[in-house]
Amino acid sequence: MTKEKHLFRILFLTSIFLLLINDLYLKFEYHNYLTGKLSDFVGLFAFPYFFSSFFPKKIKSIYILSGILFVFWKSEFSQPIFDFAHSNGIGINRTVDYSDLMALLILPISYFYWNSESKELFKPKRILKPIIITISCFSFVATSLPKHYEKLSMKSEFSTIVNSNKQSVRTQLHIYKEGMFNQDNYRIEVSGKNAQILTSIKVDSMSKKTTRIALDSILSFTVEGNGFIFSSRIDKDDVEYIRKLSQNEIEQLFSKQIKKEFENK
Repeated sequence: MTKEKHLFRILFLTSIFLLLINDLYLKFEYHNYLTGKLSDFVGLFAFPYFFSSFFPKKIKSIYILSGILFVFWKSEFSQPIFDFAHSNGIGINRTVDYSDLMALLILPISYFYWNSESKELFKPKRILKPIIITISCFSFVATSLPKHYEKLSMKSEFSTIVNSNKQSVRTQLHIYKEGMFNQDNYRIEVSGKNAQILTSIKVDSMSKKTTRIALDSILSFTVEGNGFIFSSRIDKDDVEYIRKLSQNEIEQLFSKQIKKEFENK
């Protein structure tokens, strides 16, 4: 099999598709543990595979180097690179989370797939090759906008009741579990600001048709970069705006968003 044909194989093309749809849509619409890890797995499958297609004689070196770079990228040792990039308006970001290193398990699978005799999804055509290359390169760089993160650590006793059963509430609000205590997390989108406030909540059935949603803790906030990839910058006014929000104001944002979610129910 020629190196060109590798770019037309089904698992590679599927990994590129999943990388794009997860980072550009699923992470924002369904933020949970799965969407958080999916990009690491499919990205690490596709990245060395892609470059090995152009340098097939260096395939082992490419896969080994990809693993080393991934560990470095996910560690605090790479922070100076991000500090330099942000100071020059280059929009790249990552979260230090060593559990992400489990994605390294996908490297041997990608390596053996590259060396297998699996057929291409469709017959290679010269006009499609630059399109696949462009989309692949875009998928590797388009998903790391800069973020500003701060802890808030506020306790709350605010709650509201909605006319919907518990399971429907969990589905409608895209509640996900995270952290050592497997708590229910929910994100407040701040209108007009490129920001989210992370909270922990409790969902309890009041009856078959009503559910109580209690805001337990206001944990942190994140402000994402405005712009597109390398031109992206964090708006300092957005950061300062969130910092100045009182607990009561955040509780009102929570209430308003919950009501909006169920106003047509």
